[in-house]
Amino acid sequence: MIIGIDADGVLTDMSGFNYKYGEIFWGRKPVNPEGYTTAEIFRVSRGQEFMFGLKYFYEYCCKLQPRKQAFEVNHRLNSDGHVLYGITARKFAIMKNPLGCLSRHLFKRWINNNKLHFEDIFFCSESNTPAEKLDFCKQISAEIMIDDKPDVALFLAENGIAVLLFDAPYNKEVKHKNIIRVFDWDEIYCHISK
Repeated sequence: MIIGIDADGVLTDMSGFNYKYGEIFWGRKPVNPEGYTTAEIFRVSRGQEFMFGLKYFYEYCCKLQPRKQAFEVNHRLNSDGHVLYGITARKFAIMKNPLGCLSRHLFKRWINNNKLHFEDIFFCSESNTPAEKLDFCKQISAEIMIDDKPDVALFLAENGIAVLLFDAPYNKEVKHKNIIRVFDWDEIYCHISK
């Protein structure tokens, strides 16, 4: 089976990171715990969110551990003969400047350091993520996409891609016949193994 796998929120606990470091950065609890971006979670401007991203970018990209069992399931899926592709809208990654180059480099290094294996990695824009992820899924003939972002999951599901939706505070309302909600990597493995 060919499987697309998102990074932020799927391989990592993006919400947990944003809550923890957002509280440090802004000195207060989240205002909207069901928000997706730090701007939504803490109700701050895009400029303030950008400054937060710059301050904690290296911490997130290099030191954050993969979700529990992500490594083990990645290896079991590869051993079972599945072909895995990373498909991510990692912050700054599509920029054609030193920051974009750094973002791509740090992500690939994080993948290597955590001994995760992907056939290839595709980077999408943050502004057109659903359509670009669909294009990549079609390009690789993905049978399943593992994602967490509501608009991406719905767009893929509406266009015939089966989605394993990694449960998060910001995607509780997402439902579609082509979407299965999952709560951890062991559950992902069970669904794919069926």
